[in-house]
Amino acid sequence: MGRAVILLLGLGACSFAVPAAEVIDPTGDGSIDMPVGLDCYGTGLVRICLDTPPAGPATLGTQLDTGIDAACTQLVAQASGPELCVIAGTQIALDHGLVVTGSRPLVLVGTETITITATGTLDVSSTSTRTGAGANATLCQLAMNRPGTGEGDSGGGGGGGGGGFGTAGGNGGTGDTNDNQPPTPHLGVRGNAGPSQAAPTALRGGCGGGQGGGGTTATSVGALGGASGGAVYLIAKNALTIDGNVFASGAGGKATPAAAGFMEGGGGGGSGGMIGLDAPAIAITGIVAANGGAGAGGGDNNGGIQGGDGTTITYALAAIGGGGAPCCGGVGGRGAALALAAGAGTDEISGGGGGGGGLGVVWIDGPVTGGTRISPAPTVH
Repeated sequence: MGRAVILLLGLGACSFAVPAAEVIDPTGDGSIDMPVGLDCYGTGLVRICLDTPPAGPATLGTQLDTGIDAACTQLVAQASGPELCVIAGTQIALDHGLVVTGSRPLVLVGTETITITATGTLDVSSTSTRTGAGANATLCQLAMNRPGTGEGDSGGGGGGGGGGFGTAGGNGGTGDTNDNQPPTPHLGVRGNAGPSQAAPTALRGGCGGGQGGGGTTATSVGALGGASGGAVYLIAKNALTIDGNVFASGAGGKATPAAAGFMEGGGGGGSGGMIGLDAPAIAITGIVAANGGAGAGGGDNNGGIQGGDGTTITYALAAIGGGGAPCCGGVGGRGAALALAAGAGTDEISGGGGGGGGLGVVWIDGPVTGGTRISPAPTVH
């Protein structure tokens, strides 16, 4: 395994730039060619030069952790994004389920073809039990991108805002709307939604949801937001076929059970992540989805209820927000899916509901046939 540098990174919708030392323009006509003598792949946002060309097909198991160096063919640094785990083979064929977790986004490079058969699923989604590869991008920590945290209130904390990426998340709900607990006058103010963000300039995951406000300082600190979807990019020199599924959806907002979640605001849902496809011929009959997770329901005398994880197989349907606690907790907002925007958590006299997570990004470099089951709508370059 070696380390290399991505040569080209997209800037804006369909443009890219490279360091001057790596631009090769032998004809003087302004065109950019890949460096001579290097085994390089990709035509758009992500371009990978392999240290050693693969000698045969790559074999993929059912679980992959991109944070383990030895799991990757090589590690590749991005100029404006996280380090990538690259796996290369002459052909890559996936005919079973593969769940990918870990700190790095995943890039698959087929020096000939990549095929995901009808029985194959490549999944970098986050759920209530796992965090997808490269999720919760560093850029989400910037104040301009970060969803809001619900304010604590002993009568009911505010819900956390939903994470945003390709589209905005939903606002959290305000808690203690009847203002019956100190400090008064006071409300458990909602966490604002994470905003939609500029077109990515590197392969990255989405943004996680905001934390809900605590109900009391002693026993309830507020529910955590759900993780965003992860990030994956498929590059094939000749053809890329997806008859199965590729998923990068976000996790639902969390809720603290029982008394520990007393009067807490629900956690916001994580946004969808990022899926990239690059080949001169891309055929899609399967499902490609990077949807948002739903917000969690707010608590009352008990904890709230977990929000639904971002949809995958049911890609056109929104993840369902967590119900409010039995007495009077706010309901979590739905996750974004296809044409459905992320929902806001509802206000309540106890804990407010968490906001739903926004859509991720599906980035395509190359012509596509099929592709009728993709959420969000792809940006084709």
